[in-house]
Amino acid sequence: MIRGIGINCDEDTIDGHVDRLAQALDRAEQAGFDAYEFSIEACNLIRGGRVIQDEVDRVKAVLSAHSLRYTVHPPCSLQLTDRSGWGRQVFLACLDVTAQLHADVMVYHSGQIALRPADQDTQPLPDAAALQEMWRYETAMLKEIAPEAERRGVMIAVENRDPHLWELAALHRHGKDGRDLMQYHQGMRLDLLVEQVKEVASRNVGICLDVGHAFLAAPYWPNGDFLSVIRQAAPWIRHVHFHDNFGRLDDWAESLMERLVFGEADCHLPPGWGNIPLAQVLSTLNAAGYSGWLITEVRPRYMDRLAEIATNVRLLLS
Repeated sequence: MIRGIGINCDEDTIDGHVDRLAQALDRAEQAGFDAYEFSIEACNLIRGGRVIQDEVDRVKAVLSAHSLRYTVHPPCSLQLTDRSGWGRQVFLACLDVTAQLHADVMVYHSGQIALRPADQDTQPLPDAAALQEMWRYETAMLKEIAPEAERRGVMIAVENRDPHLWELAALHRHGKDGRDLMQYHQGMRLDLLVEQVKEVASRNVGICLDVGHAFLAAPYWPNGDFLSVIRQAAPWIRHVHFHDNFGRLDDWAESLMERLVFGEADCHLPPGWGNIPLAQVLSTLNAAGYSGWLITEVRPRYMDRLAEIATNVRLLLS
């Protein structure tokens, strides 16, 4: 049984202002949400990889003044594939903040996205050995950090990623086509994330299913059946990001606002606005005994419709 429904943080609007965070929490409570997914970068909690305790205490006081429960989302650019050790340091700082805020889940975007250097023409396409080593290193880092998550009572939820047009363009420039995308962006594959968390073998490391990312990625999966792959991954899913889109990659739209008009990309629509079979997703998760949070993750432009969004999500659940 789903634990409750939550709403994501609008970190751009908060922009370091604790009073704006308090207002956002008020709105989430009034709309009928049970939880709030706080973004680390919304406030000044970590500077240069170091936790700033007085800032954490300020945010903690604001969170504790509300009846909501909390999960945490670190920066999407955080990567445990960084061999300099910097990613590990920032990850541990985020984990410390998560525990101090009494949040029980910390989301981590899979670091298995390998085309950025090739897209920027700073490096050639990585070969098979480099991709294998990238996978091995991140998995080893998760194994190393898992005991710390267990000690702090935090679930690390590895989030599946989505495809992008710039990746396809990079592949094309290097003589590849879209069928090769999964080789260079393994974080898009739920089946591989299942294998990773199974290898980590910690009760405090699981998968965050981002429903919108999965819907966009499904055409590139070896088994392109969206619901079938979610069903297979469900026993390892510990957290869910819930939003809608039309299943189309970004194309001509040059802004998030235009993407709505053309129905392109990971546009984070309120559930029910797009084409994702969300009721079937919920049925699949329910049949597998999913008992985590359902975090509605929408763009800031929809934050004035929170009550409507909460009502619609509860209708889908029923």
